[in-house]
Amino acid sequence: MAFVGRRSMLLCISVFLFLSATDGNAKEVQLQPGESFREGDLTVTCRDDAAPASGTDAGLIRLKECQYWDDFKKTCLFEKTTFVYKNLRCVEECRHWDSFNNVCLYQTRCVFHPEQGSFVLTDCAEFDDFSNKCLKHNEKLIGGSGRKRR
Repeated sequence: MAFVGRRSMLLCISVFLFLSATDGNAKEVQLQPGESFREGDLTVTCRDDAAPASGTDAGLIRLKECQYWDDFKKTCLFEKTTFVYKNLRCVEECRHWDSFNNVCLYQTRCVFHPEQGSFVLTDCAEFDDFSNKCLKHNEKLIGGSGRKRR
């Protein structure tokens, strides 16, 4: 059990350091399993891998970040979610934002397939600005063998 807890903590620290380093202002924060750290619009939560996982997403990390922020109300209007599994990343984010009503009109979707170690990212290939609807979807395989399932 101690090994799993240490591995979980090291994984959380390495993900946080990677995200911090990409900003150019590297900062080290050590989190215990279950703890969270928030700075600006970035929140990092260290998941406890020793706790029972939901079989289908063991090893899957979810990172939430504010994509659209209201400076006047000081609230997040829309959070994007980055899913990390081993060396794969899939991002659910708003692709079509209505700045008048402050709502997301189209959000990408990630579906994780643990048996293949892959994600399927669904995006909008053709968006109708008049009806505010996606007319044509596009799916992209991230990771896996590259073979499509039937």
